[in-house]
Amino acid sequence: MPESATGVAQNTIEVRFMGGMLALNRLLMTLQNKKMPVAGFTLGNDSDGMRATILLDCQPDSALRYTALISALEDVSEAGPAVTIEMALIETSRDWREPAQQSGIEAHEDDGTVVASGEPEKVDAFLAALGDGLEDVVRVGPVARPEAGGGV
Repeated sequence: MPESATGVAQNTIEVRFMGGMLALNRLLMTLQNKKMPVAGFTLGNDSDGMRATILLDCQPDSALRYTALISALEDVSEAGPAVTIEMALIETSRDWREPAQQSGIEAHEDDGTVVASGEPEKVDAFLAALGDGLEDVVRVGPVARPEAGGGV
C-alpha cells in the first residue's frame, strides 16, 4: 500500500453507482460532508455505470466505516475494498526481464517501452534493481483493482 504524508497506509475502495451526474454529486457531497480523508479520487465509466476509486488516508477500520456509509447511498450498487497496484512505463538500456521476475511484478515490452505493474513496493524494488540502466520512467501511480468477493 502507498504510504501517505501522515504515515498511515492509504486504503483503496471502489464504488460502483448508477444515476449519472446527480449520483456523482451525492457521492462527492457525502465525501465532503463526512470529512472523509480522501487522498485520491479517480472516476471511470463503463457499461455497468460509473466507478469511483477512492484512496482514503486513514486506518483500515475507519476506511471500513466510510465504505459502509458510502454503500448506503441510494445510487450505489457496490462499494468495497480494492487492491492497490502501481504502473510504470520504462525505457531502459538494460535487460529488464530478470529484475522483473525477481521483484515479482508483471512486465512486458511494447514497441521499446516496458510496461511494469504490481504492488507499489515491488515496483519500487524493480526500478531500484534497474539502477543506472533507466533512461526514462513515467510512473502512473497507484491505481486500484477490485478485490474478488464483491463489496460491502
